[in-house]
Amino acid sequence: MKLRKIIVKDNIYLYIMTGKIDLPAQEGILTIKIFLKDYKLTPLLVDFRTWDDPIIGFPLNFGFPLSESLTGKKEVVNLNRPKYVRECILYGLQKGWTGKNKLEPLDGLEIVANLGYDVSVLSVNKGDTK
Repeated sequence: MKLRKIIVKDNIYLYIMTGKIDLPAQEGILTIKIFLKDYKLTPLLVDFRTWDDPIIGFPLNFGFPLSESLTGKKEVVNLNRPKYVRECILYGLQKGWTGKNKLEPLDGLEIVANLGYDVSVLSVNKGDTK
């Protein structure tokens, strides 16, 4: 898969999205890996840990309707839209990432929740048969 480009606050970033399944945990982990241009050794990693569907795959990769916490209005959230990658970058910058340093992977669902969405429908509930 090819790196995509986005410009945020006059800086050029490159990013790629990958996914993996943790079968024992019945969890899908969709990761956005973001690099400041020319700094490929210090990426920002944002992990979106959700349930995984054998037919549709990762819900946020194809788009999933989430309710806005305040209004209840539903909006389809698709991480392939640049606005969500931009929010990940801004959140990483707020947490101390400069593009030239490493951070522990960030919780992507926390970012989506901070945007005002109810992410509880995406959580993997242990013991739930779904």
